[in-house]
Amino acid sequence: MIKQAKKWLGYKESNGTHKIIIDTYNAHRPLARGYKVQYNDQWCATFVSACAIKAKVDFPLECSCGKMIEKFQKLGKWMENDAYKPKAGDIIFYDWQDSGKGDNRGWSDHTGIVEKVIGKTIIIIEGNYKSSVKRRYIKINDKYIRGYGIM
Repeated sequence: MIKQAKKWLGYKESNGTHKIIIDTYNAHRPLARGYKVQYNDQWCATFVSACAIKAKVDFPLECSCGKMIEKFQKLGKWMENDAYKPKAGDIIFYDWQDSGKGDNRGWSDHTGIVEKVIGKTIIIIEGNYKSSVKRRYIKINDKYIRGYGIM
């Protein structure tokens, strides 16, 4: 999945290159909840799922962050431990409304693929990050981390 995510770095809405990611997701069957993703929808979870499709990885395909978390939970592959140090290939989920007090339990707003961890820094490849496929750099236990789908 990481290899595929790297291939899509730089794809963006402004020139329409993000459409191949959405088309990849929409071509698989069955579509999660029967929903065909539109080009103007939020597409971070679609990006993660499209990477799994291209990599032929057994993965809980979904176009919604919250619904993808529910699938990881049902599979027993959900990690919600602040001390957890993610591994390459884990799926990170964020909640931008996190207050920073107590555990973050809100509805997830965004997701990406952990590319690697260097020291206390997590490097993530995300779709729909500023309308592009880009890398994000955050610290382990950042306040906005909702949890991880463990791969």
